[in-house]
Amino acid sequence: MSRSRTRVAVLYNAPVLPPDHPDSASEADVAEVARVVAEALTRHGFDTWPVAAAPPVGDMLGQLVNPAPDVVFNLIEGFGGHSIGEAHVTGLLELLGLPYTGCPPEAQALCHSKGRTKALLRGFGLPTAPFEVVRSGEPVPRWDGPWPAIVKPEAEDASLGIDQSSVAGSPEAIVEGVARLRVRHGGDVLIEAYLPGREFNVGILALPGPEPLPVAEIVYTVPDGSWPILTYDAKWAVGSAEDLASRPRCPAEIGAELAETLATLAVEAFLATGCRDYARVDFRLDAEGSPMILEVNPNPDIGPSAGWARALRASGRDYEGTLAGLVAQAGDRRAGHGRS
Repeated sequence: MSRSRTRVAVLYNAPVLPPDHPDSASEADVAEVARVVAEALTRHGFDTWPVAAAPPVGDMLGQLVNPAPDVVFNLIEGFGGHSIGEAHVTGLLELLGLPYTGCPPEAQALCHSKGRTKALLRGFGLPTAPFEVVRSGEPVPRWDGPWPAIVKPEAEDASLGIDQSSVAGSPEAIVEGVARLRVRHGGDVLIEAYLPGREFNVGILALPGPEPLPVAEIVYTVPDGSWPILTYDAKWAVGSAEDLASRPRCPAEIGAELAETLATLAVEAFLATGCRDYARVDFRLDAEGSPMILEVNPNPDIGPSAGWARALRASGRDYEGTLAGLVAQAGDRRAGHGRS
């Protein structure tokens, strides 16, 4: 298809939380990313318009079929305040036969569940820390893994539900942590061995085959008595003490052997989970210095100031050109009669 005539709908989830809600910052960010992506694609000659996905679903579908775009740039992170809606909306794009950028719904649904993702990674022989999933409404099981443990929502991203109290050093603290998350977020809860080593992430770009971007590190400078973990405030409360104590560094200052290991594991996790186009894999080192996969994010923040874009630029690639390449690749999938 001719780039000058390619019509691109930039799809994102409309924020539903009030501005004073403690989780509103993570939800509102995607609207700004959608604006930046749309402007970048317009500069590259695409005809773009935003589609803010919100209930009722019929309204969203109307914006996607009349008129129908040539490609959807899919930034969806949820629907109506529910993060699993990410996979549901992407499934609708499949049913509509609309080519779209990013991961297919199967990968999004899988990676939405940290427990299932970790189980699958283990099945592929990839390293991940010991864990236990506490099902909704079930009693908290005995934790037989290493201490301390970290307690977090099993099916949320963006560090939702993670704060300094998430690290538990006793069975009582685990029970308290599970109860706290059930009240605030509902759903299942993940108990995972706390890993004391350095924290890294590796972005993946698949244009067309998956290639690792330069390794990034979260460098922690927390005060005594605090845990070096990426809390919600560290990620979203700009200028807060936890934000200032957890700064990204890309490329990471590590040896070639560790960098190669992280890159290889990231690509293997990308393929194992069925990701496509781009993703990010998060790691932490255990007490022996071996990398463990924390999670696979099939839809990371790709805004120009976020970590994935920072790693992209560190690789020498052009940010806006990459966005245009992802649109062209999605269009080629339609031309080749492959999956959207």
